Amino acid sequence: MTLSWMKTASLISILIVIALVPILPTQGYSVAQTDVVRDYWPTDGWQNTTPEEQGMDSALLNAMMDRIDENGVHIDSIVIVKNGYLVFEEYPRTNYDVDSRHIIHSCTKSFTSALVGIAIEEGYIESVDNKLIDLLPNRTIANLDERKQAITLEHLLTMTSGLEWDEWTEPYSSNLNSHYQMWSASNNVQHILDLPMAHDPGDVWIYTSGGSHLLGAIVTEATGSELFDYAIDKLFTPLGIQPSNIFWPMDKQGQYWGSGGVEMLPRDMAKFGYLYLNNGTWDGEQLVPSEWVEQSADTLIDFNDYSGYSYQWWTYPTDIVNVYSAVGYQGQNIFVIPELDMVVVFTSSVPPDETYLQPAILFDYIIPAAMNENPPLVMLGGTIAFTSLAITLPILVAGVYYRIRIRNWPKELV
Repeated sequence: MTLSWMKTASLISILIVIALVPILPTQGYSVAQTDVVRDYWPTDGWQNTTPEEQGMDSALLNAMMDRIDENGVHIDSIVIVKNGYLVFEEYPRTNYDVDSRHIIHSCTKSFTSALVGIAIEEGYIESVDNKLIDLLPNRTIANLDERKQAITLEHLLTMTSGLEWDEWTEPYSSNLNSHYQMWSASNNVQHILDLPMAHDPGDVWIYTSGGSHLLGAIVTEATGSELFDYAIDKLFTPLGIQPSNIFWPMDKQGQYWGSGGVEMLPRDMAKFGYLYLNNGTWDGEQLVPSEWVEQSADTLIDFNDYSGYSYQWWTYPTDIVNVYSAVGYQGQNIFVIPELDMVVVFTSSVPPDETYLQPAILFDYIIPAAMNENPPLVMLGGTIAFTSLAITLPILVAGVYYRIRIRNWPKELV
């Protein structure tokens, strides 16, 4: 995200912001949500409550909607689930409503990752250390050097395969874009396998949708089931997601895309986030291995102090609250916030040349709204005091630094 317009905060301004930052509630849930007893499971649909009934400040959420409306932000839906209840649902643009399927673009990758984890748990794949060439056997592969032979399943999951790939320099509509070249190839999977190597596997992170499509092909090869069929059996049916409410496109060889293109309802996206929030369990059944969820929520690739990547999930670590998210082109998100027992879904139609504001909205409005019951912070004689909760200053500074860096409203909106 573009940060060049931000001015370096002085120590005084940081301390002022610290005084306004909410603190995590002392009664918060564990990261894995293992100690939470659910009142119900939303298999047949979400139950609604008001934000206040789940400890959220609706005034902040209303202010968020005012700002989105005033500035014409291209957000098509916002769904907030807190403590297992649907507390907020808005469709700001008139061409979308609760029954509208929305393309989730690369959020698809996180679903594919879940299916890889399930296939390993079921014994179809031995481990993430398995080699790519063994997982897709009986193929003649071009540029098959020692580096390509060393690519593992984990390299594909973490986007460190080393394959020559660039889908961010040129527009997706350009024939110079690696993603465009993949989609337009006569044999999509073979095209990816034949790519030359640019780096040793594991050395460099490059956003590689081609690797994600290979993950889907690997699941199909290992299980003998089409990717969408496997998802219906292992994910969608247990979650109460109707296959008729999902569109999952195929490539030119009839292989379901593992990298993007799925369309689904925002409420169903929230169910998937809720599955991960509950450590892969759903109504007493372990759908996704708990260890796989933990790996997906952990930062395996560090980009900087406030963002990273894991098994086809993006991570946003901070000492105040940790977030991980399925992320898609044009502003699709499934944010999972374990410490606040919350899932937040955005679908959007952000133009390619505009900044994605969803993380800023989450950290400026939604997370503070969920923390409104915390003891207030006050400035006393230049020092920071708390009415009932003590927390060390370095932790606060780290959290404020994160919030300053992640906030990315454009200049004209500030």
